[in-house]
Amino acid sequence: MDGPSNENVILFPKTVEYYQYELTRLLEGERYGEAMEALRFLLACQTDDERAREEWRSLLDWLQMMFPDVAMGLSGAGEEEEPSETELLREAMAEKSIRQEDYAARLLATLSEHQPVDKRLLALDQLAFIDHPDIDRALIRWLSDHKLHPIIQFKTLQTLKKRGVTGIVKLSKNGETIEADIEETPAGFDQFPSQIQEIILRVQEISETQHPALSYFAQETWNEFLAFIYGSSAYRQMLLQDSACVDIWACALHLTLLERVFEGGKARKNCWSCTALPGRCPFNGSRLTGSCSSSSAAMFPGRI
Repeated sequence: MDGPSNENVILFPKTVEYYQYELTRLLEGERYGEAMEALRFLLACQTDDERAREEWRSLLDWLQMMFPDVAMGLSGAGEEEEPSETELLREAMAEKSIRQEDYAARLLATLSEHQPVDKRLLALDQLAFIDHPDIDRALIRWLSDHKLHPIIQFKTLQTLKKRGVTGIVKLSKNGETIEADIEETPAGFDQFPSQIQEIILRVQEISETQHPALSYFAQETWNEFLAFIYGSSAYRQMLLQDSACVDIWACALHLTLLERVFEGGKARKNCWSCTALPGRCPFNGSRLTGSCSSSSAAMFPGRI
């Protein structure tokens, strides 16, 4: 995202505000590598908000100083093959478990408490790599017996898969009762079926043409939407779609991005002209936009 074309991207005040919010989320989730990448993208764009630009530059300098290994990894430095993030996390969790025998129990307690979503996601990331006999049973019971945020549900399924757990879990999601196969859960967003990957590629094409400043977070927003609907009837219908439906899904997501940044306005009117919408898709644009907007409102209350 830090290619030469970024200098032609202009960030308007609402766009700057949106990116500030997204940067906060990345930092709270300790996703420092992604935060550095986002900051480099923003600094390559044009904006009249010099105060924000100075804050971004200072924050990037601080992150690079505090996390030099992550910064070096982003720049591709180093000839020797470095341990993967998964290997490093597994080693760190093993050390913590040895030093603190109750560490796994404390992480499980974090899930049961009324903690913010980001803290629960972080706890699940760590639980995926801790060797403890009670974790699998506790996660399955928690997932089945509690009404959880859809993003938390999907992350828990991913955690169970990474731990090698198999089987079917019944849970309530978005007003439906679904049966999720742990083994079939995509461990990463790049492992979703190809027809779903086509949608985000189309969204990025639209964003880069119509609103280049939005293209950076299009992938993240799509990932969050997939996690929100995974296993539901909407997700199953998406898997049955053909190429004729890709543009409608892409426009619905693109419109959601516009509404989050620009608070609607002409966005809805102009969005549907960005592609030639087919008439044989079983979905309609308004229905899909409502689905995307509902997930966005649940993930970012007060933003749209």
